[in-house]
Amino acid sequence: MRAWIGSLAIAVLIALAVWSPAAASNSTSSVTLKWYGQAVVKFSLTPNYASGYGTVKAVFGTQPAPAPGPDACLAGCAIDFGGVMGGIDYLYKYAAHLNIQTNDVSGVNVYGEGAADFTNTGDGSTQVLNQTLYYLPSVASGDTNTGFSPSLPFYQTTGTVSGNSFGTAPTITYATYPSPMAQTSSAATADLYYDYQLKVPGAATGGQYYVWIVYTVVAK
Repeated sequence: MRAWIGSLAIAVLIALAVWSPAAASNSTSSVTLKWYGQAVVKFSLTPNYASGYGTVKAVFGTQPAPAPGPDACLAGCAIDFGGVMGGIDYLYKYAAHLNIQTNDVSGVNVYGEGAADFTNTGDGSTQVLNQTLYYLPSVASGDTNTGFSPSLPFYQTTGTVSGNSFGTAPTITYATYPSPMAQTSSAATADLYYDYQLKVPGAATGGQYYVWIVYTVVAK
């Protein structure tokens, strides 16, 4: 079947060796995808979805308390890692929750990609996304992940990006879809929870960086 395709984007911010606030906003409203036929998909994207969200430096043993950056807020805003240092890894707990509802008996494919590489708002330099930002499964509450837990990289999309800027959420149009980051296999409600990991390159220039991660959900 053909479909009207919709997506939602979430902002990820870091301040590399710079501790001043950055400004960003993010919408968490739901999107309904209407299909020619009987299949319907609805999904919502919520950043910072549970109390205890935020940045945790990768350490062994007792874990530090999460400390998000100033542009993060509970159940909204941006995923803000705050001030970070080159050559150090970080976990961001309770980063993103996708709630998916469909009546398609085959389920859905979920895609998550960066609209660009990490971009420094000061000097325009970039850091390769699939070498810096990663995702890993989380839970609704009681998250036990650390900065050393296994994870998978986000990639910069090869699709067509529209509207990408520091303060503007982009959209991605696909001619060919990439490999999905997740799948469901039935007509049901699904909840997907993710933490993020940041692996800061030691040679990265200081400044405030951002990237938009765009999630797209498509019936099979």
